[in-house]
Amino acid sequence: MNLSIGYLPISYYDFTPDAGGCFPFAVDIEVPYVVSFCDIYLPECDENFVPSWMENIKAYPLYFCAEVPNYFKDEYEEILSAAQIEYRYLTEGKEQHISVARIQHGKQLLAAFPFYITLGCGGETVVWGTKEDVFSVELRKWKGNWDGLIEKTIVIKPKVDTSIFWIGYDGNSIDVLSGQRCFSTYENIIKTLPEFVTPSLCEFE
Repeated sequence: MNLSIGYLPISYYDFTPDAGGCFPFAVDIEVPYVVSFCDIYLPECDENFVPSWMENIKAYPLYFCAEVPNYFKDEYEEILSAAQIEYRYLTEGKEQHISVARIQHGKQLLAAFPFYITLGCGGETVVWGTKEDVFSVELRKWKGNWDGLIEKTIVIKPKVDTSIFWIGYDGNSIDVLSGQRCFSTYENIIKTLPEFVTPSLCEFE
């Protein structure tokens, strides 16, 4: 499995929510390392890639925060309940819900991650963090395609030694916002990857 890894320049992103940009959520505490794992298409990736990767960085438990459209709500609850995954709703609306699920090990992640990929590829925000639940929903002012609009927004308040992962648009990347040393250099990053992954370094202009 091939993938490219590159550090995003500061000009690429903002920690305020940016519709159509990086990132469609708010991050209240700036993190030192912002890395994109790209040139992939998640629906076609090895199913063991993310579970093995999370195991290698000792990330469990994971907390997945996702926008769940109403027409997916029953399926979402069935999948998580079958895998004995705890979840709660931060918001419940007529068209969409925002939920946080606690995934304790790789077996649970294998059961749930394909559904999260479906959500992410469908334009819904899917983001997860390591070790602690750092997610809330608050009214925030947006930029980008929603410039100036004030909307209910996923807000993340990362801890010092944790990482945040976001399924990029159309499932073509996973972006990582981290304070962990394992993401501090390309050399450190590739040590965390499963053996079946062949990485290459890329640079963003």
